[in-house]
Amino acid sequence: MMRIAAVQFHINHEDKDENWIRIEQYLAKAAETNVDLVVFPEYFVGGPGTHVVNNGARNRFCDLARKYELDIVPGTVIERDPHDGHLYNCAYYIDKSGEVLLEYRKVHLWHPEREYMKGGKHGFATVKNRFGITLGMCVCWDIAFPEGFRHMVLKHHAQLVIAPAYWSFEDAGEVGQGHDSMSEAKLINAVCTARAFENEICMVFVNAANESDVDRPQPFGQLAGRTQITVPFKGPVAQCDHNRQEMLVADVDISGLTNDAEKVYQIRKDWREGKIFGGQAKQDVETFVPQDNSH
Repeated sequence: MMRIAAVQFHINHEDKDENWIRIEQYLAKAAETNVDLVVFPEYFVGGPGTHVVNNGARNRFCDLARKYELDIVPGTVIERDPHDGHLYNCAYYIDKSGEVLLEYRKVHLWHPEREYMKGGKHGFATVKNRFGITLGMCVCWDIAFPEGFRHMVLKHHAQLVIAPAYWSFEDAGEVGQGHDSMSEAKLINAVCTARAFENEICMVFVNAANESDVDRPQPFGQLAGRTQITVPFKGPVAQCDHNRQEMLVADVDISGLTNDAEKVYQIRKDWREGKIFGGQAKQDVETFVPQDNSH
């Protein structure tokens, strides 16, 4: 059993120091309620853009993990690789000892991100945490692609996938919003539930929050919210059905739920035995042309 906190956090794009103050407030609150893992949203220190490159944030979060004795996924931070000089959108799983167990660089960049960042080339790794849970990470637009989940789950045995995000209603564009102004919220809800069920995993999706009680436009669009902890059989067991700042806390029996899902659906077994297309057994693709027997 893990007690997980998912913080739908409002990012102050103008004052990074104010963000750090609220970060510690949430960590202190999580520690007081015996939380094991705290997850924050993508870009949550200062928002997207080259002006928030922060190669020192990781070490600061390692110190905070030790201070509050919490595992932390500090959303993502934009870092410059010292070897190739490129910017990457980086997520980390840091355990309560301050050790980085897993680093992930966002693979599927959203269209504007491609103008100044590179997509990660190391794929989707997994690691066991101190609870014996095998976990993987992805970021925001990554959740739209089932192939990354198949890699983490069926090839590398993930039971938990953590997905920080910075997702706005405007990501649908004028065309999508013309069809339905809530289309991005519906996309998030549908995909999170689908990924949990189709992969027999628990999923923690954490979006950023809108600025509350103001009418002015947000710097990068109106955030869609919909932070949620989603599991097999049940769907969301904790969810922000809004885009305001809030911390969700849920006790999740990750091993029990994922093991029971495998007993019922046997997706992992079928994958190993080559009964799922693309699984361990090689399957050739052939075109079937029906014979014309009319003559």
